[in-house]
Amino acid sequence: MENFNVGIDCEDIDRWHNMLSKLESGAQHKLFTEAEHLYCKSFKNPEAHYAARWCAKEALLKALYPFCKVDLRQIEIANDKEGKPFFVISDPQVAKLNLAIRVSLSHSKKTAMAIVVVAVGPDAQNSII
Repeated sequence: MENFNVGIDCEDIDRWHNMLSKLESGAQHKLFTEAEHLYCKSFKNPEAHYAARWCAKEALLKALYPFCKVDLRQIEIANDKEGKPFFVISDPQVAKLNLAIRVSLSHSKKTAMAIVVVAVGPDAQNSII
């Protein structure tokens, strides 16, 4: 097994526009943390930000697959003070794996996407920048 993996995902933003009401109170509401809901709703077009965050979660699952499985509800995408996204993973088993994770999110008017690179092992933090 390699010590790194990559995940990528893309979504149609119109699909997320049509789901906005379900994100407010439906079962889909639990797919995002309250902090993520506040972040996405702070924009004029929250659907693009929901879609990009969903892509990041899906890309993370794909990148983590050879190393572990994580419940989507245990993944949060936060932003540092410069606005750079990063993951907050509440699964204690993941913390034991010594992972380095990088994520990039993007969107146009029609499509959102994210790519995630995961490295595992004692030198993981030095293996991806």
